[in-house]
Amino acid sequence: MNRNEDVLLPFERRCARALEELRDNPELATSEARLGPTAKNLDDPAIVFESLAEDEQLPLDPTFRQYFFRFNDAKAHWRSPRAGSELVGEFHLTHLYRSVFENHMDYTWEGNNDSERELYRDLRIFDDTPSTGTGRMAALRATPGSTDPEIWYFDMRRGATRMDLGYGPYLDNLLVTKGTIGWQYLFCQVDLGDSSVRALADGLKEMLDVLPRLFPHYDYSQLRTRLEERL
Repeated sequence: MNRNEDVLLPFERRCARALEELRDNPELATSEARLGPTAKNLDDPAIVFESLAEDEQLPLDPTFRQYFFRFNDAKAHWRSPRAGSELVGEFHLTHLYRSVFENHMDYTWEGNNDSERELYRDLRIFDDTPSTGTGRMAALRATPGSTDPEIWYFDMRRGATRMDLGYGPYLDNLLVTKGTIGWQYLFCQVDLGDSSVRALADGLKEMLDVLPRLFPHYDYSQLRTRLEERL
């Protein structure tokens, strides 16, 4: 979907550019890479952040405005067509307001114990994987009064894990990794050398072999260091 970059907000421009990079790269098979329609009545950041503060007790830090996007969603799904490749990517970002008000984790996953149920009641999904159906998603923890909510990564095979980054850095790294499946584990305390996640680790290794060559204007050095620390 073509967008006039002159009318896009800063993060919208960055996201549109990353989606275009996926569509235009002949070495990736991209089945979807698009910005959704503008969210009606949710395109004014002042109104959105005021409503989050007043109605959900989330007085988010002003830095969140740097990552505000007006579209209902932004979505990409791609893979490497090379035989034997483990490289697959997907992201589905939801408008911040809709994430907080509509995407409650406990609507889908109630939890198996009191601790999980308490956590899932707080989590609001803002990135998920509907096309690949991997059961992986990212959520912010909407605890009243929070200015910089915790970010948690949920994997239906492993449960929820707190990530070592905030909402803005999450979106920054999403654009660098193009949503490679499991990139979030590079910001979690997890042993990627474990045999149970071998395919995921192989995909991340391949990501760091392939994407720096395809997209040399992004910096992958921190991601490479984090992968080495977890193997």
